[in-house]
Amino acid sequence: MNKATSAYLDFLRVIAAFGVVLVHANLSWFSNGLFLPEQLGHKLVMIFFVLSGYLIAFTVHEKNKGAKRYLVDRLSRLYSVVLPALVFTYVLDSIGKYFHPGFYIIQLAPDHQIIRFFLNATFLSQIWGLSTKPSSNGPFWSISYEFWYYMLFWAYCYLKGKKRYIGLIIICLITGIKILILFPVWVFGVIAYRLSVKFRVAPKFGLMLFVISLVLIVVLTFLWDFSVFSKVFVFGRPPLFFSSRFVFDWIYGFVIAINLFAVSHLRQKVVIPALVINSIKNLSAMTFSLYLYHLPLLIFIAAFIDFNKSSYIQIIPLLVAVILIVNILSKITENQRDKIKLLINRFLDSVRIRTKNLV
Repeated sequence: MNKATSAYLDFLRVIAAFGVVLVHANLSWFSNGLFLPEQLGHKLVMIFFVLSGYLIAFTVHEKNKGAKRYLVDRLSRLYSVVLPALVFTYVLDSIGKYFHPGFYIIQLAPDHQIIRFFLNATFLSQIWGLSTKPSSNGPFWSISYEFWYYMLFWAYCYLKGKKRYIGLIIICLITGIKILILFPVWVFGVIAYRLSVKFRVAPKFGLMLFVISLVLIVVLTFLWDFSVFSKVFVFGRPPLFFSSRFVFDWIYGFVIAINLFAVSHLRQKVVIPALVINSIKNLSAMTFSLYLYHLPLLIFIAAFIDFNKSSYIQIIPLLVAVILIVNILSKITENQRDKIKLLINRFLDSVRIRTKNLV
């Protein structure tokens, strides 16, 4: 992957993550509609899904280290942020609920918090008819989707013969239709990468594809929205919850995938300053943490700090503070990834030994 393509992927990840923050900062308990409308949030998550598929396909193709290493890398990446984010959410929400119960009762999931945290820690929070968030942290829903997409890709890539089909069927039976129905969005990212490796197109055609797809992304993001089965499936409600707008998500993901395919075929005529590339890369490195840490922080700030919800001058410094806090947290928690890898390695080894003994 060339530097320009890598920088563009980082840029998209930054846009999506910071966009989600601005969507939540737009909610009435934090501001009087000063930022991005709520309907953009789900679209930004679809960008994450396509990017994830693209990058996982790249990693397996370029750095294939086997089935076990794939699992260790994916689980350690998730748990280096997921577990600290769950603890962080619990601590902030517990303090907030104690001092400002009236404010927090609206923000928190209503009951069975221990079960909710367990389900999110084990990526089972969105299977079949479940849709549970840990306390106030709504963005966790997409992490369960991501995990099972990783597992489906693992089974497809590393299991052979009948084992592949058995593995895929078992995973599908665990996840249920809700998660599977958005799997094509993630797969579009995989296809975009594989086609970019297999086929080369003329730079002029690549530029045309890039411009057209980028225009379509902007139009679908900001100017045009539709839900084919809106009378049957209500977004965020059962039975499909966050998968209710799947037709739009498929189309949106497909267009994003075309854009990613096209960007790898552009001529690198524009020289991007190293400072810009490094800044984007540094921001991109904290996007996963930003995604999972920001909402409990925003809610905590709204509960404890008295500020003018109609003032950019007062709100923007608070958002900058959130980003700075997350940046610190991300450096602390994500640096523990090697330790998590070691624990996961030991766990997988123990499971393999016990399985052999049973056989």
